[in-house]
Amino acid sequence: MASSSIPSTEVEKKIILVGPNWLELPRDVIANILKRLGTIEILTGACQVCPLWWNICKDPHIWRTINMSKLISSRYHHGDDLVKICCKAIERSCGQVEEIEIHHFATDDLLAYIAESAGHLRHLRLTSCRGFSDKGFRELKKFILNF
Repeated sequence: MASSSIPSTEVEKKIILVGPNWLELPRDVIANILKRLGTIEILTGACQVCPLWWNICKDPHIWRTINMSKLISSRYHHGDDLVKICCKAIERSCGQVEEIEIHHFATDDLLAYIAESAGHLRHLRLTSCRGFSDKGFRELKKFILNF
């Protein structure tokens, strides 16, 4: 039985090096891929991959839609963490967010922050949220009346 003259670690290195270089993809293609991730995944993972992805994740266009209803990784985050992540996404939108979806964790403070920071908001969906009061809802009502 013949043995290979190339050590297995060299073969593994060659296989890895032959794979696609994701950094060579056009910026708009990477942005399109990142938009398909959930807000949590972008802010807690994708933006930390490399400087290019971090710069793309800072682009306000990525944050026109903030979807906090796909809480795949929410089991790793508490309500306060989710509020902070949502606020960070709104901040990254630079006021350009048009759509926000929140599932379970809305608070009075978060609704007030949305009302004052999301001037271009067209759609807000709150599902199964029990953490806000009439006061928080009034903040939104002020926003809606100004809209």
